[in-house]
Amino acid sequence: MLRGRTLILVDRSGSMSSPLSDRSELNRADAAAIFDAALALRAADADLVKFGTNSAPVTFRCGESVLKILDRFGDLGGTDTAEAVRRHYRGHDRVLIVTDEQAWFTYRGDATEAVPASVPVCTWNLAGHRVGHAPSGSENRHTFGGLSDAAFRMVPLLEAGRDADWPWKR
Repeated sequence: MLRGRTLILVDRSGSMSSPLSDRSELNRADAAAIFDAALALRAADADLVKFGTNSAPVTFRCGESVLKILDRFGDLGGTDTAEAVRRHYRGHDRVLIVTDEQAWFTYRGDATEAVPASVPVCTWNLAGHRVGHAPSGSENRHTFGGLSDAAFRMVPLLEAGRDADWPWKR
């Protein structure tokens, strides 16, 4: 379970309609929505948001079926990650984004600049576009390629590592 408040952003832009892989019939948009809905259900307090050219909250109830939540998503045009982050970030403890990173970064800048550097931002890039929408590799900014079952463990592992201490100090 993810403790605290979590902002979960799901890219529903047109570029996400491509298949997740050459061996999959599932498109990136639905894979992102399924993964993010499952994350939201595992979080203590989550705001689930779909975004594209514009953005909107996605309602869900604890214990609800992920597939029922999937029905609340649709195609939202282009990709404006930066505006979705600015519009929906409200002091959350972490921000999680699933996207193909094909964003309007050229004139918007860092898509995560509205989030303080002390707050972790994790991005899962489902397509591997050459230029990312935000910095990665710093203390609280991480980008992962693709999705697998291991993706569910990444956030707790990163946060445990950040808060870990030497064993002899316990």
